[in-house]
Amino acid sequence: MAWTLRHGALLWTVAILLAVPAGWRTVRLYQHLRSDIEELLPRNAPSVVAIEELRRRMAGLQYLGVMVDVGRPENIPAGERFLDDLAARVRRYPRSEVSDVRTGYAAERAFVEAHAGSLIALEDLTTIRQRIEDRLHWEYAKKTGTLLDENEPAPPLNFGDIERKYASQLGGGDLERNRFSNRALASTLMIIEVGGFSTGASQAAALIRHVQADVRALGGPQHYAPGMRIGLAGDVAISAEEMAALVQDLTLSSVLVVVAVLLALYFFYRWSRSLPALFFPLALAALYAFGLASLPPFGVTELNSNTAFLGSIIVGNGINFGIIQLARYLEARRNGHSVEDGLAIALWGTRWGTLSAAMAAGVAYASLVAMQFRGFRQFGVIGGLGMVFAWVTTVVLMPPLLSWLDRGRHAPGAHRSSGRIMGAVARTVAARPRLFVVLAAVLTALSLWQVRRFGRDRLEYDFSRLRRRDTWTSGEGYWGKRMDTLLGRYLTPTVILTDSQAEARAVAARLRAEASHPPLASMIASIRTYDDLVPPDEPAKQAELAILRRKMTPNVRDNMPAADREKLDRLIGPPVQPGSAAAEPPPPIRPAEVPEVMTRGLRERDGTAGRAVLVYPNPAEGWWRGETISTFVKQLRQVAQAPVALGGRPARVAGGPALSFDIISSMERDGPLASLLAFLGVVATVLIIFRRGLATPFVIGSLVIGVLWLLALTIVLRIKINFVNFIAFPITFGIGVDYAVNVMARYLRDGARDVAGAVRGTGGAVGLCSLTTIVGYSSLLIAQNVGLFLFGLLAVFGEIACLTTAVVVLPAVLLLVRRSPPPQPPSLDWDEATRAAAEIGSDGFPSPTPAARPVPAERGEG
Repeated sequence: MAWTLRHGALLWTVAILLAVPAGWRTVRLYQHLRSDIEELLPRNAPSVVAIEELRRRMAGLQYLGVMVDVGRPENIPAGERFLDDLAARVRRYPRSEVSDVRTGYAAERAFVEAHAGSLIALEDLTTIRQRIEDRLHWEYAKKTGTLLDENEPAPPLNFGDIERKYASQLGGGDLERNRFSNRALASTLMIIEVGGFSTGASQAAALIRHVQADVRALGGPQHYAPGMRIGLAGDVAISAEEMAALVQDLTLSSVLVVVAVLLALYFFYRWSRSLPALFFPLALAALYAFGLASLPPFGVTELNSNTAFLGSIIVGNGINFGIIQLARYLEARRNGHSVEDGLAIALWGTRWGTLSAAMAAGVAYASLVAMQFRGFRQFGVIGGLGMVFAWVTTVVLMPPLLSWLDRGRHAPGAHRSSGRIMGAVARTVAARPRLFVVLAAVLTALSLWQVRRFGRDRLEYDFSRLRRRDTWTSGEGYWGKRMDTLLGRYLTPTVILTDSQAEARAVAARLRAEASHPPLASMIASIRTYDDLVPPDEPAKQAELAILRRKMTPNVRDNMPAADREKLDRLIGPPVQPGSAAAEPPPPIRPAEVPEVMTRGLRERDGTAGRAVLVYPNPAEGWWRGETISTFVKQLRQVAQAPVALGGRPARVAGGPALSFDIISSMERDGPLASLLAFLGVVATVLIIFRRGLATPFVIGSLVIGVLWLLALTIVLRIKINFVNFIAFPITFGIGVDYAVNVMARYLRDGARDVAGAVRGTGGAVGLCSLTTIVGYSSLLIAQNVGLFLFGLLAVFGEIACLTTAVVVLPAVLLLVRRSPPPQPPSLDWDEATRAAAEIGSDGFPSPTPAARPVPAERGEG
């Protein structure tokens, strides 16, 4: 300590100089804040590998929908004029930002109608012919009287099922005049295709800002007709919306954490200089943690939705070490010690205890590093480094800073309300220990009864519940549903990537076979390959069409409704007149004739076509539900094995569902392992502190009961575990055990005589440590993102549960197990727990010969 005081100026100079590059690296990390969902997964995850391949090979396939609610059907023309004017502006955007703008499907319809017969699958043409032949056979039997049943009805000439199958390729049958408009829905739509494929938000946000600026320049939709309003939908809108919520939540939570913690510290210590004494070293620790994490071997180059809030959490957890040291220093100063002596007492007395607390928290964070889930690993790296640096800056930089801030003329004042509160808690527990033990036992038994039902059903598989709160009332969730209803399908497909046309044909054939029955039958709206647009079997189709034209006799035509007859004529061509020669078949489709919009995802950047299969999901399915996602992706990945039979490698499934499935799988695999490693690490830390005495099971038991209560509470409140809030459990192990360690170490240090004194003595600092940690987590309770809100909620519940078991249940059990003599003035050296452990007798408790300095009962450093 004397060395740190003597070289304090040098230490702080070096620390500030190191903070400059660390601060720059930290700023760079936050500038590279990513909401890409693949940032949460290992780089070798199948879905991440597939997405990267898709980006290299394809352009586009992601869309921004500009939906206009026109209010009344008669406003449809006004809404279309607004979108036409907006489209003219958007078409001038750089090609790298926007590759296409559409307000309707005229080009697609013209191509399909010109080549309808060639675009229908050969088996569907065969089905049409078979139905016509069945009708011809019936008519012949009816005419010749050879019907087996005279009442047999005529086979219907109804091709509605085939029509609906192909109508989805043009957006359904309810759109009007080749526009994405529907009077019944009072909606019209413009679709913007982005210039590249990304699941991130930077490009999305830039595009949306550009579009919104042009909307304002046009005067908004209200300038065209009163009552009209606009909304954004699609992948691009989702990315931008979630990132905006993340940045907003991050900014607000950081401000709230700093303000709330400052206020708590001020009202606790009643010494304004305690604020810089605690925060300056802690700020440096946070900068060092982020800065070092960005360097090898850690290599954290950007932050994701899991790690963005670590700054607030490091502040809430890391400040505990400074609180403990400052509490001991102020006690020494109030007892009449000089500044130098007070610092020596504080540093010497707290070094091992704060190190033990840092070890427990660090072990909990470090357990996440072993996970494959990249969101967990980065959280563990930065959090673990934050705990290490918080302890180092507290021990090395805080003493000289305190010597400069405390001029030594008067002992700094302190607020003692927490001591009175903990004194009341201690007296209540000491008066009725049996009651509290019984209540705890009953609550634990009820928790066990609840937790017995804990299983995979407690995991959150409905990703819609993890989006921002307002998305389903006014955000993309609301407008996205309206767009899907208008179009009758999702815009963005899942892409199966192969290495050749032959492999793509094998995958498509197998996929269509699987899609003919459950479970894929209800999940897939349509399947598209390059062969569907430029069919290799076109000669066979033309031959089938020629047969159909011959079989469409005047009698058959007369028995068809006029609308169906007109549609069939457009499909197979005009009927062959008696005595006339059959018309020449149309020339085969040339690739240059196919509209570019129809080859999106099928033609690659280098011009190669036909190596991908596009799978468009059915909007009727719940695509935010994990069960649907898992079934869909598992089936597609089984289908993707088809190229293996041709000597190739399995195809790759790329898209949002595949990423979501891998996140679910990673959470199921890594979650239990992270919890087990955190628990074992905490147990090892407690064994180091207390050796193998009976104190260890008391501390671990207190932690287990607290976590058990937390699990039961999640079940009672119907809070499901998701890939965001899951990390609250391993962190609770590391942070929550400190409180039980505080109480038990004080109890041991006092010679195992005064349980109430242990609670009174540790209460102030423990309460403040818990409060700052709770403040750090509570900052997430204002988050717009529901996943982050649930993480903050679980973490707060875990803190409260572990604090309650430590200061109420554990003391009550100790009072019943070890009847003690009348209370003596408490003396606390939690940080000398290792020396107290050395005095433990054969029964696991130390002999009643305390050797500690007396300190005031109202305050202990914990």
